[in-house]
Amino acid sequence: MRVWRLADGAPIGQPLRSHTGRVHAVAVGGLPDGTPVIVSGHDDYGDGTVRVWRLADGTPIGQPLTGHTGAVAAVAVGALPDGTPVIVSGGGDYRDGTVRVWRLADGTPLVPPLGLPESVRAVALLGDVIVTATGADIAVHRPAPPRLPCV
Repeated sequence: MRVWRLADGAPIGQPLRSHTGRVHAVAVGGLPDGTPVIVSGHDDYGDGTVRVWRLADGTPIGQPLTGHTGAVAAVAVGALPDGTPVIVSGGGDYRDGTVRVWRLADGTPLVPPLGLPESVRAVALLGDVIVTATGADIAVHRPAPPRLPCV
């Protein structure tokens, strides 16, 4: 992955490398202290990780988030109604049609995985509502309020 300056198209820093293969999904957001971050989803079979990086210098933050059993094809960053920053990730292959919600600050899973009948192609979050796209279907989900910790 690379970060590019919008004004002139110049790359900022070196490429971010930590996934073992292709990255299919990226999003940006902020930690509770306001630190800008990049969230990436690994799209190579067998890894299934979500990673968080400091935008300013590409430093990985914490350990990779694990739980998907296949490719991660979609990630989004948003905030719950109480202001808690979260990551939403979607499993993008036939082995894993789950949507997972993680606390951005430390990667803690916040709700049980939402199982869908197909692989997830896109996710979005607004407050306590998650929107998913699986093939031709778009669905709106409102998971139960977070319970900590959840595995």
